[in-house]
Amino acid sequence: MDYIIIHLDNIKNMKEILGYTSVLLAFIGYIPYLKDTLIGKTKPHLVSWFLWTLVSFIAFGLQWSKGAGAGSYANFAMGIICLILFLLSLKNGTKSIRIIDIIFFFIALVAIYLWLIVHQPIISIILITLIDLFSFIPTFIKSWYKPWEETLFTWIISIIRQGVILLSLSNINIVTALFPLYAMMINFIFCTMVIIQRKRLKK
Repeated sequence: MDYIIIHLDNIKNMKEILGYTSVLLAFIGYIPYLKDTLIGKTKPHLVSWFLWTLVSFIAFGLQWSKGAGAGSYANFAMGIICLILFLLSLKNGTKSIRIIDIIFFFIALVAIYLWLIVHQPIISIILITLIDLFSFIPTFIKSWYKPWEETLFTWIISIIRQGVILLSLSNINIVTALFPLYAMMINFIFCTMVIIQRKRLKK
């Protein structure tokens, strides 16, 4: 029995370490992005980063409420990072806003309502994931035509970070695992697109 308790404690400690590692990776990955934004090399899309700020904080709350533990730390850190990048994008970013961006802003408000009022975490996390996906569209389109306006290193680190988050989850269920699993996949697709477009445009 003592062995089992010690073993479980070791697992818990390891997940805590992984949780803090995911936060560290977030800051390591986004320091170059922040630097490139300040000097005008990277152009964050205003709408994407505003919605990502909401999504990160909501995803953190949903994961925390369902026992994600250390696996939720990174989303809280990302909420802070996204907020900073949104503020920077007001001056140094891409500001084109379309009707679809406005639509998903209101869907984000609905997700907040479902989380806080209706208490439907599964529906909320699915909505949040969809909102994040469509929030990516302005950045995806911009990067298709201007792939050098994104800091590729940041997105590659994001893939690794999402994998670490999955490993650090204290409880694995749809609410805790859906968002990092989706984020790992969409970041991989985005990185692949940017690399291909940079090579194509160079030619």
